[in-house]
Amino acid sequence: MDRRRFTRICGGLLTGAAALHARAMAQSPYRTSALHFDDGAPVTLGALSEGEAWIFSYPYKTTPCFLVRLSTSAPKQGAWPGGVDDDQSVVAFSAICSHKMSHPAKPITHISYRDTPVSWYTKEGEKQTRAGVISCCSERSVYDPALGAAVLSGPAPVPLAAISLDVNERGELSATGSHGPDQYEKFLQAFGFRLALEYGISDPRTLVEEQTQTVKAANFSAQQVLC
Repeated sequence: MDRRRFTRICGGLLTGAAALHARAMAQSPYRTSALHFDDGAPVTLGALSEGEAWIFSYPYKTTPCFLVRLSTSAPKQGAWPGGVDDDQSVVAFSAICSHKMSHPAKPITHISYRDTPVSWYTKEGEKQTRAGVISCCSERSVYDPALGAAVLSGPAPVPLAAISLDVNERGELSATGSHGPDQYEKFLQAFGFRLALEYGISDPRTLVEEQTQTVKAANFSAQQVLC
């Protein structure tokens, strides 16, 4: 067998394996994972202050998500059931920007939840300013977490993936699923090697376990780029 034919066959096998993996993941529901602080205590509704953002991993150990108690209600959007608590103000979204996959990394982050006013321009060229948005300073995309992380401005093509939350009788939070267009596979393909080193694991596609650690967003990255 000549080298060209051998290379083509190997490439086809690898592509087929990747496609099978993607289909398997699409057909497999993500497991429920309880949110816990770094001291081991469960994350409860009562522990979340308005406007304070947290970061936890879901559905993979290397895919960061935002957890925030908003100052307003976040009603159901599509398959996403909306926020939790009596006023639906506690929400969670993937922290991977849908444009160029900017995300909170340990050294630096360009995307963050902002509880102070942020300014942006709509597609009609009108300037808007308000707090309570998720802002990506990499390419100036802005999302509204009260509207299912809808895109308010910038080149982001779709909303952030929404993470559904469950609350038990003690007010403890768990992540139960991901809804809407997500960047997980593309993200893992692009950054997998670095993510494995950063998180200290061998496989960046390792799913979270029965518990996932939750830390203050302000403490997650050494530097936050704000715009």
